[in-house]
Amino acid sequence: MHGRPRKAPKPEDAAASAAKAEKLRALQSQLLHNHHNQIYTKEALEISAKLLEANPESYTAWNYRKLAVEHNLSHSESDPDTVKSIFSEELRVVENSLKQNFKSYGAWHHRKWVLSKGHSSVDHELQLLDRFQRADSRNFHAWNYRRFIAALKGIPDEEELKYTTKLIETNFSNYSAWHNRSVLLSHLLQNKVKGFFPKEKVLVEEYEFVHQALFTDPDDQSGWFYHLWLLDQTVKPETPLLVSTWPAHGSDIIVSAEGCLDGRALSPFTSFHSDAGTFPLILYFNEAVEGVNSSTVTVKSVFTENKDLVWKPLATSKSCAAQAWVTHLNVPDVKLHPSTAYPIEVNLGDSQGIISLSGSHCSHPSRFAFTVCVQPLSSKHAERQSVEMILWRDVNFHFYDAHVQESSPIAYFDRLSIKKDHEPAASKWHAKTLVNEIALVRQLLSEIDCKIGKLTLARLLMAHDAMVSYMAPHSHKKVHSEEVLQLYSDLMELDPMHSQYYKEAQSLVLLQQVTLSSLHYYLFLKSVLKVELPGHVVFFSI
Repeated sequence: MHGRPRKAPKPEDAAASAAKAEKLRALQSQLLHNHHNQIYTKEALEISAKLLEANPESYTAWNYRKLAVEHNLSHSESDPDTVKSIFSEELRVVENSLKQNFKSYGAWHHRKWVLSKGHSSVDHELQLLDRFQRADSRNFHAWNYRRFIAALKGIPDEEELKYTTKLIETNFSNYSAWHNRSVLLSHLLQNKVKGFFPKEKVLVEEYEFVHQALFTDPDDQSGWFYHLWLLDQTVKPETPLLVSTWPAHGSDIIVSAEGCLDGRALSPFTSFHSDAGTFPLILYFNEAVEGVNSSTVTVKSVFTENKDLVWKPLATSKSCAAQAWVTHLNVPDVKLHPSTAYPIEVNLGDSQGIISLSGSHCSHPSRFAFTVCVQPLSSKHAERQSVEMILWRDVNFHFYDAHVQESSPIAYFDRLSIKKDHEPAASKWHAKTLVNEIALVRQLLSEIDCKIGKLTLARLLMAHDAMVSYMAPHSHKKVHSEEVLQLYSDLMELDPMHSQYYKEAQSLVLLQQVTLSSLHYYLFLKSVLKVELPGHVVFFSI
């Protein structure tokens, strides 16, 4: 486990294991007999206790004890002392089992179940946790249970944050303490608790704190993972944003219908054919939102009254929240002038109502506009008509004829083009923080050759280029692309075991060089900072 070679057992060890297995089989057989016959006597419970103290991973035994507790409570008088003694015995059995294996899922879950009944004091629990965390400060079971007890006792997140500081200062290599710190800070920042607002001030202090760990032991990854979490908090938007639309802002769309074209050719790159007499209008947000309707999104057009539009979430579940939302504009039956470009304007964010799952409102007003020309479709083009696929381009949606006969066109309405001129400008603080962190990691790497430091520098440089592109939409130059490619090449030599990951990350950079995609900033937040494997062509699917 964890790269450690397995040692061959000694003869005496094999004999002891065989004897233990025989004992466990006997106890397991008796337990199953009692379980199937619903025997919950004192003697039967002692057998289950012996089995669990020898093998805490016997989930059947834990479930049997739960049934026994419910049975004995239902058949006993409402005597508080009797009830207390029943649950105290369960806590004793759990504690003895944890001494055998303090990473037992079943034991910790059973202890939560006992405490959740409300008949036991939780004062002893923090003392128990201190003992286990002294034995192994990175035991994530104990940390998970600590969060449960803190919530049960109403311990403020600020107090628990101080506890993580104490343990981290004792040992920087405490993954669980760093993780718990990120969980606590997420709550404190989201709720804007006094002393934890504004967010920028708190993050600056956290960067300074984690820097101590990075420079103390650069090869220890625990601090770097927390640093990555801070980077994510630095660059991600705090409220829902409209990041993509189809049609894109400023585009000119030709919608074709049945009939004659009067000699005018349709461009396969700017046309949309609709047998249903409608064409889609798609909104894509940076996170799942709900509340998209005709009251929160205003569409001004000659085709359809805004009040008649029905917005639907594009999600795999029946949830009312989704990142992508679609409505359909009707093309009138009346003949429109084929040379006239009909303007369509979409506005949202002027009134509250679009809200994320975390409760944040889409408060930034967004507007985009495009034009539509309605053209009849000639018989010549009708004969050539096959499934239309959408070609991913920076400027807009484009269509090309794929000559495919067995696919549904709706499956390809999924390449959304980001336009930033209707998004808020990125905070200068964010860019400044990235520059400072780049300089700090460069300084560290000048003193020591550190794999995770190089990986972090690559991520920081990509984030910086994405931020610059985000702040200057017409500048597609990736200043640090070559340096990032070299960093990944170095990592392949330094860390051949993970070379495939670095190759995939490198391929993402190469793809960005080729496409100069305006999706770069948003895809970076989605893939790189969330530590998802990069390297695949990422499209937004509906």
